[in-house]
Amino acid sequence: MKSISTKQLIRLIMVLSCCCSSFGQVAHKIEKTENGQLLGLGTQHFLKSTILQEERPIIISLPFGYKDTHTTYPVLYVLDGLANIKHTVGTVELLTESGLMPPLIIVGIESLDRNRDLTPSNAGQNLHGSTGNVGIPQSGGAPIFLDFLQEELIPFIDSNYRTHPYRILEGHSLGGLFSIYALMERPDLFDAFIVAAPALWWNKEEMIEKAKSFFKLTKTLDKTAYFGIGGGDGWGMRQELKRYIDVVEQHRPTNFRWMHEQVGDEGHMASRLLLNYNGLRFLFSDLKISEGLIDNYGDTAFLESEKWLKKRYGKNARRPAEDYFSLVSLLVDKGNKLGAITVLESASKEYPEYIGLLTYLAKLYEKTNQRDKAVDTYLLGVEVSKKYKQGQEDDLLEEVRKLDQKN
Repeated sequence: MKSISTKQLIRLIMVLSCCCSSFGQVAHKIEKTENGQLLGLGTQHFLKSTILQEERPIIISLPFGYKDTHTTYPVLYVLDGLANIKHTVGTVELLTESGLMPPLIIVGIESLDRNRDLTPSNAGQNLHGSTGNVGIPQSGGAPIFLDFLQEELIPFIDSNYRTHPYRILEGHSLGGLFSIYALMERPDLFDAFIVAAPALWWNKEEMIEKAKSFFKLTKTLDKTAYFGIGGGDGWGMRQELKRYIDVVEQHRPTNFRWMHEQVGDEGHMASRLLLNYNGLRFLFSDLKISEGLIDNYGDTAFLESEKWLKKRYGKNARRPAEDYFSLVSLLVDKGNKLGAITVLESASKEYPEYIGLLTYLAKLYEKTNQRDKAVDTYLLGVEVSKKYKQGQEDDLLEEVRKLDQKN
């Protein structure tokens, strides 16, 4: 029997440590209430799976205000959900508040046997191409797990929650390997992917080999994918991801929007938070106002772009407030006050609590001789100030009095 190399042994120890130690310990750190509520994170459900022949726990985190609306929300499916739900929920809330992404429903898929579910082929006796007897006998369950996602989990979520058709799959390490497998095996199932530090070494880099034929034959791929890895991750892991990206670059399918980067000096496990943050930022980077719209502004083009965002990501999608302010400032500098009003009218609907937007809008109504609209906007600002306890009521009412005196 030929022994495995030191490099192969280190990789095996790393992946088994991720599978058994780090991910297992997190389960004991998240407190649960009697009704299955994970404190501050979401609710745990148990889905009886005929395909997996087991009861699969999932965590569902609904966006703020979900119960007060009737709109639909895109869904982010997170592999190794119990390990990754904490930083994912926090990151999504932060980016949503900032207008850098739309609110989402987050579905964390808890791992029971990730060595089985997330690996696309069996490596029972030959994990790294060695003739040694080190392997994972139960590996190779990704095809069945993908069936579970498509035929059981996604229909369950769609039937019980108000979901928008836009779906994202996120996975780290073996989860990243599975995400790449899902992208190439069933590209129509998800619209976007966050692939974090994928274990592309699996079975002699078989996913890289599969990519060569997949991307050669795929001329159009209307998907978005973020491929990220920590700069302090293993040299081999970083090179394997680069080899996969080389295949993508060689063929470049039409409409495939993707990004590859190494982040800081974070190692394999520590990189998850940054890769999740950067990945979400990239997936929804089209919420930023485009240079083309800035350089060639027109009311019709602007309003159509607003409609497009809501159709793509749901009615709650909005641009960052800073983008609206910047565009308004540019339009005012160019003397296009009516265009600035169009932008501010849209922005004030998206950020109803922002007094600054309403005040700016009222001032522009004044300058364009739209007195009644100016008064109504100031008075709306008074109500907003009261609601959010911003203390601006007297100043806004004084502006109304000034307008009355002019009249």
